[in-house]
Amino acid sequence: MTSPEGGTAMRNTTWLRVLFVLVFGQALLLGQAMVWPERIGETLPWPATPLNARFVAALYGMGAVTALLAVFAASYVAVRVSLVLVFVITGGLLLLTLPHLGEFTASTFPYRWVAAYTVDAIVFGVVLWRLRGRERAPAGRNPSGTVVAAYALVLTVVGAVMLVAPSFAVRLWPWGLTAILAQVYSVFFLTFALGGWLVARDPRPDAAWVYLTANLSTVLIVLGVSMAYPERFKAGPPTVIWYVLWGAGALALAVALARTVLALRRTPTTTGVPA
Repeated sequence: MTSPEGGTAMRNTTWLRVLFVLVFGQALLLGQAMVWPERIGETLPWPATPLNARFVAALYGMGAVTALLAVFAASYVAVRVSLVLVFVITGGLLLLTLPHLGEFTASTFPYRWVAAYTVDAIVFGVVLWRLRGRERAPAGRNPSGTVVAAYALVLTVVGAVMLVAPSFAVRLWPWGLTAILAQVYSVFFLTFALGGWLVARDPRPDAAWVYLTANLSTVLIVLGVSMAYPERFKAGPPTVIWYVLWGAGALALAVALARTVLALRRTPTTTGVPA
């Protein structure tokens, strides 16, 4: 396996695969709310309606698909962005939770949530520090950089608003939502956006396929969950905008992924896709 610069590309390692197996397991713990929404309280510190529980599960679906693909990816380039996103999402959720710890009682205190995300953030922070400088993105842009950047821009704006003005976001959300859940969602959106920016500025198709596949899967799951609860959606512009944005996101990601797959087929010696 060679890099675009002609050197030897770093392969995905066994210990990175083990870490992603653990991430996959954690994501499934939250993802089980897709089937059993009433069990969301076993993992999420804050209460959530069945629709919100399944939406949370859909967002964690991105982590589950990412981790599963990263386990089987052949190169470090293919999982580099995923490592960054796991660190950001776990660290972001931990930082969001800390100011709210005083709101919990001894019986409701989220010990497992805080412990898991503290360990995750530390472990992945150390991993990124150890691997700093490896397989840096070369000059150039991804062939689908414009499409991915547009997707990331929308997520950045929506995520930033939900983080800094959750009460305002709640009023615009197409179904019933609490302020704290709005901020939880914002951490996911901003993390997905960061991944999009990283992919857009990396010309290597190896660096894009895991992110694009995982995000497309999540967007399709979100659309499916939304259509399962039509009675929970408000009539009017918020619902129309919701479906337009997620539908456009699905189309954009599908186009970007198709281009990436074609690029991978043209460069089989550099691909991070498992043989």
